[in-house]
Amino acid sequence: MGSSLDLLKLLYLIVVEPLLPLLTGAGLFMLTRSHLVAAGLSALGFGAWGALYFSRLSLDGALSGALYGLGADGVTSGLVALAGSSYVRLVTADARRLGTERTAIVHAGGIAFAATAFVLLLVTNGSDKVGIGLYLVLLAWSLGAAAATGSFGGVVATMALALVAMVHGIWGAAIASGVRDAGQAYIAIFYVPPLLVPVLATAAFGRWLGSSLRARRSHDRPG
Repeated sequence: MGSSLDLLKLLYLIVVEPLLPLLTGAGLFMLTRSHLVAAGLSALGFGAWGALYFSRLSLDGALSGALYGLGADGVTSGLVALAGSSYVRLVTADARRLGTERTAIVHAGGIAFAATAFVLLLVTNGSDKVGIGLYLVLLAWSLGAAAATGSFGGVVATMALALVAMVHGIWGAAIASGVRDAGQAYIAIFYVPPLLVPVLATAAFGRWLGSSLRARRSHDRPG
């Protein structure tokens, strides 16, 4: 019973809590069509929760804890919510430009890969070999998906999500294994921007390659 409760707490910390503002921002944008409303309401809501939570824990007094929670959780959640609302807009733009089928391939495939990468790193205790293998698959998917569908933004966005999911898988594995300084594992989040650069280059090349091949087929097709 205790281990099950610990597992639920771990999943809440590394999965549910980070996804809540992302999904909230996406949902608010679909309702209001406003990035400002989506990010603002999320920042206020999660900031208020953070203020209430930290006001009870702060050793410097309730007001100090409340201000910390309001600033830390509010700003972070607002930015994550903005990412969620921007992603919804990106999916909508891809659907108009690429069509429903190609958009589904890019985004459903990318999200499925992100979830798989998270689980694999979590159950393999953050294995370096698994991480390297997943990153190579990530680059291959970026090339193939961009070439096959003509998507660039969708591929990059979902692969950025996959990289963040990999970090959370490593972090969760460190917490589950009882490492005293498990929080240090989250420093891996700072590797995401440089690791995203090859993804940008690969997706751009894949999109160019796919466009070239489609243009050649169209040119060779008899009139």
